[in-house]
Amino acid sequence: MLVERFDLARLQPDSRVAVLNTLQIGDSLFFAEHKEAHSMRALSYYFLRTRNLGWRFTFRKIDKGWRLIRIK
Repeated sequence: MLVERFDLARLQPDSRVAVLNTLQIGDSLFFAEHKEAHSMRALSYYFLRTRNLGWRFTFRKIDKGWRLIRIK
């Protein structure tokens, strides 16, 4: 077995999780691409379940894309 030292500074927290963490009530994210919108929706669900937060998000289809809104 080979044990190697790993530089932990290279690991950066996911920027998407950081964005979710900075949202205040009433803030929203707009997505023009369907794939990206649903990816962020799934991440928000995972984020809330793993961190046991009392937050809530809603996901809405609008004319030119999708919006993820923090409501609580």
